[in-house]
Amino acid sequence: MKEKTVIVTGGAGVIGSHLVEYLVQRDYEVIVIDNLSAGRLENLPDYGKVFFYRRDVRDESLQNIYYRYKPFLLFHLAAHYANELSIKEPVYDLKVNTVGTLNQLNLAVKAGVKRFVYASTSCVYLPSVNPLEEESPLKPHTPYGISKLAGEYYTFFYAENYGLPVTVLRYFNVYGPKEANLQYRGVIPKIMAAALQDKPFTLTGSGDEARDFTFIKDAVKGTVLAAFSEKGVNQVFNIGTGRASSILEVINMLSELSGEKISIRYDERRKWDKTVYRLADIKKAHLLLGYEPEYELREGLKLTLDWYKDNLEFLN
Repeated sequence: MKEKTVIVTGGAGVIGSHLVEYLVQRDYEVIVIDNLSAGRLENLPDYGKVFFYRRDVRDESLQNIYYRYKPFLLFHLAAHYANELSIKEPVYDLKVNTVGTLNQLNLAVKAGVKRFVYASTSCVYLPSVNPLEEESPLKPHTPYGISKLAGEYYTFFYAENYGLPVTVLRYFNVYGPKEANLQYRGVIPKIMAAALQDKPFTLTGSGDEARDFTFIKDAVKGTVLAAFSEKGVNQVFNIGTGRASSILEVINMLSELSGEKISIRYDERRKWDKTVYRLADIKKAHLLLGYEPEYELREGLKLTLDWYKDNLEFLN
């Protein structure tokens, strides 16, 4: 067992690649497992001990890699992402998110991993106008949320029945550099594209819909605090900011920051989208881990906008 060796599935994705960068800067050996269905190889740092394997998380032969490197910790971030896409591809969503997680849990037990960190989502919660605590009612309304919640249950089953120490993280609308403007991905790259490429932004709904937008560096900070703290063992944590902003507020901020008026094309809110307001209660992460978000929305948007200006290919 090598305490400076970790595995990151989905390591070429947005959160994953920032996490990999954070770890290699602290002299960790990082094994990245990613099939590049959404991630990009160029997202990974070109320095440090990074070993990349283009593999699917359902691949049982990953066992050979895990045995070879003897990782201390496994971050399972890989997923078939996005609510709308999961509605179009519910079976594939189930296979990747739930069966893939089950396979990673099996491999973690066989390889003697000392902590399994599972990336879940705020989409597992029943929509509410109140801040969402970790004990708030759970009722996902898309296959994506359902499959991720099933992954949580499997994760805790392995903790209880195999003695595998686990940590579950529920991310709230993470944004930042390295996120491609894909059809079913987050809303912020789409607004960025409208600001930087003079394209209209299609707003599905009124724009008053609010989310807890979490800058990527805060998401990584919360992830690391939870993963390496003994107080994080067998716990669920919200990773957010504790502040909600509407889509229109984001649009207005980006208009000001870019100096470009963003043209809005209104469309009906998608009938599957039951969430008008989503806000993280982060008291538990603060009390147990000392987690404190550092980036206000305006600062995070400015840093992200500046990055996109130099990487416009991510918006195409």
